[in-house]
Amino acid sequence: MEDISMGEIIEAEAQDQESPDVSTVPVQNQTASPLDLPAEVFRAGLHRRKENRAALMEWVGDALVEGSDYGRIHVVGKNKCPHGNRCTNPAHFSKPSLFKPGAEKICGMLGITVHFPTLHDYEQAALHGVELHHIIVRCELHDASGHVVADGVGARSLKQDYGDINKALKMAEKSAHIDATLRMAGLSEVFTQDLEDMKPEPAASSSHSQKAGAPNRQAAPVRQNAAPITQAQHKRLEARISELGLDRERVKAWVSKAWNIKHLNEIPKNKYSDLDKRLGAWVQAMAEEEAQEERSAIQAGDAA
Repeated sequence: MEDISMGEIIEAEAQDQESPDVSTVPVQNQTASPLDLPAEVFRAGLHRRKENRAALMEWVGDALVEGSDYGRIHVVGKNKCPHGNRCTNPAHFSKPSLFKPGAEKICGMLGITVHFPTLHDYEQAALHGVELHHIIVRCELHDASGHVVADGVGARSLKQDYGDINKALKMAEKSAHIDATLRMAGLSEVFTQDLEDMKPEPAASSSHSQKAGAPNRQAAPVRQNAAPITQAQHKRLEARISELGLDRERVKAWVSKAWNIKHLNEIPKNKYSDLDKRLGAWVQAMAEEEAQEERSAIQAGDAA
């Protein structure tokens, strides 16, 4: 399917606005980069996009409903905060996480249709009795002309759903759809969907839990000479990740980003128990998000 570059779109729209006599316009080569456009055309395109984005952000703030289209996930462990979703401390919640109803509402408003081009492969695999362990679904968002304006990917382990391929597919589709929507509208600064973007243990803002000027525990650097976990601890960690049904690569990516290490067996000993608590918080957060979406779907069905 043919994709259209940003440069082509800006230049075409600018030419349409001028409405010249096509017979007098010389044929020009299409620019390979928007930076090759005439400055006035490029500047006008950026200004228009800036205004359109501001309008979109205003609509998102007005139209999306917290609790059904998006929500904040309580990400502090029960050992530190037993209140869960009843907690009143905003520092104990992640930044807003976009739910499927919210993604559908955004796509519908923009006239975008949702397609899953790789779904057919899993249908054929299931029909032929192929044993599956992981589901990876790609989502494409098409405009009214059929052009791909954004895509996203969602992955799911069947172990997370106890072998239920139907649920695994639906969850992978949901993740891919949300991923594509965030990319299309540039909403990653507002919403999240990944566990590595959530704050598992935010620094408490209360003076009772942290004195002024005290260092943020989450931002504390790891000593370069810190001793790594033992082989036995590494095995227990791998087993726990598998037992909880978490994506190992996502956990590894978070560890790499947080502590500047490349492999799980390089985790410092003094961070082992901290990571173990975070794993539990991530599972709890994902379970709460799924439960919230199920409640929203039930409420939407009752309203219909």
